[in-house]
Amino acid sequence: RRCRPPPRIVRRFTPRMPRRQSSQSSEGSMTRSEGEQSRPSRRLGITGYVGLVREGYDELVKAIIRPPRAEYSLNDLGPSEFRYGGVDFVRQDVSVPNRRGLALCGSLWRRADLEPGSSFPCVVYLHGNASCRAEATTIASQVLALGAALFSFDFAGCGLSEGNYISLGFFERDDVETMIGWLREYAGVGAVALWGRSMGAVSSVMQAARDPSIAGLVLDSPFASLEQVALELVSGGPDGDRPEGVPNVPGFLVKSALRMVASSVKSRAGFDLYKCRPVDAAPTCFMPALFATAHDDVLVRPHHSRLIFDAFAGDKNLVTFEGDHNEMRPGFFLDSAAIFFTNVLRIPDAAALEVPTDHSGRPLPLMQVLLMQQRGAAARLYGPRGGEATQAERARLRAEAQQELERQQLEEEEMLNRAILESLSSSEPPAACRQRASDNHAPQPPP
Repeated sequence: RRCRPPPRIVRRFTPRMPRRQSSQSSEGSMTRSEGEQSRPSRRLGITGYVGLVREGYDELVKAIIRPPRAEYSLNDLGPSEFRYGGVDFVRQDVSVPNRRGLALCGSLWRRADLEPGSSFPCVVYLHGNASCRAEATTIASQVLALGAALFSFDFAGCGLSEGNYISLGFFERDDVETMIGWLREYAGVGAVALWGRSMGAVSSVMQAARDPSIAGLVLDSPFASLEQVALELVSGGPDGDRPEGVPNVPGFLVKSALRMVASSVKSRAGFDLYKCRPVDAAPTCFMPALFATAHDDVLVRPHHSRLIFDAFAGDKNLVTFEGDHNEMRPGFFLDSAAIFFTNVLRIPDAAALEVPTDHSGRPLPLMQVLLMQQRGAAARLYGPRGGEATQAERARLRAEAQQELERQQLEEEEMLNRAILESLSSSEPPAACRQRASDNHAPQPPP
């Protein structure tokens, strides 16, 4: 019997997936263990990238149009009636249908002594992606202390409002138009100015381009183009840095995947992400605007604000500060916003309130003041043993109120950061793909 030669074994080489870093440094950055530092990491090959695109396609679509929804209750907005700066205020909660028939939930903070039919200035605060109207409580003291009213609402698909998807400004501009119309027709609001952050800033620009009656805009970290933001998140910005957890994907492959994602976004959410370009709307905005951007923002990089700033037709100013996309804004920016609203809304100096301030003379956060009032009322009635409170006891209660406020602020910041990370985690390689790549790249037995 003729002996057949043994079959020829051909081993296909595929690059090995980089091992996921497990240890973290004290600053939160990923570091390699001593054993891994001696082995050079290998880049993911084209085959692996195609697998990532196929496996993570649906997650990429969800990251754009269905980020985590912020959860909160009306109690997080504070009391519906309160006293601030010697004036009684009320919070009016409303539900207004938008153009698509979705109920939008909003809140109006205004003076309780306003007579029916009186016209008063109002600042409309527009929240960012994966957030809600509770974000407005962080700037409420700056607005109410000027003598203006404050209004904020949940965009469709966010917070307590109806809707399954967001559009990062495309349909949100219609929501802004709906709420401004309600404020003027039913609430007696006169001059209106917009204060938007991230997605809210984009919505402000796109609505202001078709509504010249808006008195002014404060635009905190708007993006110039949704397509450009998506490309920069995975391929890196001008400096090549990317948010933690986002894989490094070649630009040519990202553009191909983005075209497929755009097709699914249009079929599910009904908008073209390539047309979400507030930079194209800026040349037809003629009202004053105050731009703001953070130096270390890697989600919406500072050059986006500069692109819109350069194209903006109205009077404008650009403020830059340290920090990232979600950090608390510095006091000098809040001061600039307060001066800006006083000028564009033409609020007389006599309308300003005498409110509690911090050591720098800036208004204390509204929630802190209300908490201090509650603790202060208890301190005036009862001391540590049921008698009249001493000065030390009142100081202790004020310190406890400050600690409680700081705790609440940390919880809100952590909730927002978790929502952003969950939204970005959709761009990470899926577990199934990582497991399959790990199995394929395991050492093969010798022939």
